[in-house]
Amino acid sequence: MITLPSKDSAKSKTRKSPSLRKSTRCMIAVILLMILLNLLAWCSTSFSDWYAETVFPRLSRTFSRLCGWIPFSVGEVLIAVALFLVIALPLAFVLCMIFVKGKRWKISCGFGRAVGWILTYILVTETCNCFILYHATPFGERYFRMRDYTGQELLTLYSDLVETANTLAVQVQRDENGCFVLQDDLYETANAAMQKLGETYSQFRGNYPQPKEIGASYIMSQMNLTGIYFPFTLEENYNGDMLDINKPNTVCHELSHLCGRIQEDEAGFLAYLACIGSESIEFQYSGTVAALEYVQNAVASRDITGKEAVMDTLCDEARQDMFVFLPENYWETKQETVPAVVATQTVLETSSSAMDTSLKLNGVDDGKQSYSRMVTLLLAYWDSQGKLS
Repeated sequence: MITLPSKDSAKSKTRKSPSLRKSTRCMIAVILLMILLNLLAWCSTSFSDWYAETVFPRLSRTFSRLCGWIPFSVGEVLIAVALFLVIALPLAFVLCMIFVKGKRWKISCGFGRAVGWILTYILVTETCNCFILYHATPFGERYFRMRDYTGQELLTLYSDLVETANTLAVQVQRDENGCFVLQDDLYETANAAMQKLGETYSQFRGNYPQPKEIGASYIMSQMNLTGIYFPFTLEENYNGDMLDINKPNTVCHELSHLCGRIQEDEAGFLAYLACIGSESIEFQYSGTVAALEYVQNAVASRDITGKEAVMDTLCDEARQDMFVFLPENYWETKQETVPAVVATQTVLETSSSAMDTSLKLNGVDDGKQSYSRMVTLLLAYWDSQGKLS
């Protein structure tokens, strides 16, 4: 005996089918829109500038404020969930294909839609909160007269930074080992510093969300990262394990990304401006030390008459605070309490390669080397202040 489906059943299937097609069409439309926006960004600097100055600030303020109410890093949680799903979803799919008979097509469609929307979310957030911003007019070209600088001009910049570092190094609080200790409130002081920066550059006006310490700071240490900007949630995060000397500059660096300055050299330079413009001596010192590290590397790599004499004037306190990231014996202490799932060297090499590749794919031809272009911005700023003549 043949049993025909009831009319109600047939109507139910008819109702479901269009909704599935509508979901798929919606996903395809969103993906095509993101592709169009990326093409516009690559082809039109004017479009990228308009987006960075008009659309992104509103987007950033809205979503970062929403995430700011949550005390932990939402982006970190999403990454943990993503890592779990990378393992769990394929395994669940295979098990369903084996043991659930008669519904394999339905399961396949559901699995495909889930993966499709996850990838679409990543594409949307990366495009709107990252990719387009890479193609805006560089900060230096917008505000300064960019040119080639001589070795002696570089030495002048270095000498001024050394003098400032020497002055500030003896004014900050230190522990029994002589290490810098942050006394000022990290969030309140960073917020005030960035707001003051907004008095000169309108792109940085407004309030800023709470910077969030990453729970898995050990993994960040393995990756040699002091801070990270999550385009998926528009949050700024910092490595809680790093030494205090790095925290003010790092937080201001990540907050600069929230204002649409995605290039690393620009964020580093803006962090310096925010820090030295702060009323906090600790912030001034942190920003100066960070800038001094880049400039000293640039000076050391060039044949400049008199550079050794200037290097010798750097005080012991400032010298101790430079080029330091983590506390002494950090790795030995952590390995006793936090077993490394993956070897630190492997994590470092993988993350470094991924970051370099990501920058190059976004039109930053020199990849991670672009960080050092902060020195050119510092020189242009010094030049604009009449300090190089």
